[in-house]
Amino acid sequence: MSVYLPPWQRSCDCCCPVHHRQLRVTYNDPGCACAITCATQPLTLLADRWNCALFLDPAGDLRFVPAQPNGTWAWENAGEVDSRSEFYEASVTIEDLLRTVAHVLANTRT
Repeated sequence: MSVYLPPWQRSCDCCCPVHHRQLRVTYNDPGCACAITCATQPLTLLADRWNCALFLDPAGDLRFVPAQPNGTWAWENAGEVDSRSEFYEASVTIEDLLRTVAHVLANTRT
C-alpha cells in the first residue's frame, strides 16, 4: 500500500521552468508552465464550456485557471470564481462535488 500525498506536498514533475522538482503551493505564479497532469496539480475538472479548468486548492476552495489557445494554461490569471460571475452558483455545486470526490479518493485504500 502506498502512502497518499496531497498534491501540494509533491514535487513538480512536468519540467515547469518555475517549479520543476520543487513544491508548488500557489497556483498563480508568473511564468508557471505546469501541466494539468503535473504531480502538484490537485484534482482537476476540465470545463471547456467555461474555457478553463477548475480545481481545489489546499484549503479545499474552488479555483479556476483559464485555458490558452495553444493548449497551455494561464496560471498567472488563476483565481477564485467571483461571486458576481454568471457561473458562480454552478461553481458552488462543483466545489462541493469536488470536495466529496477528493475525500473519497483520499480515503480509499489502494
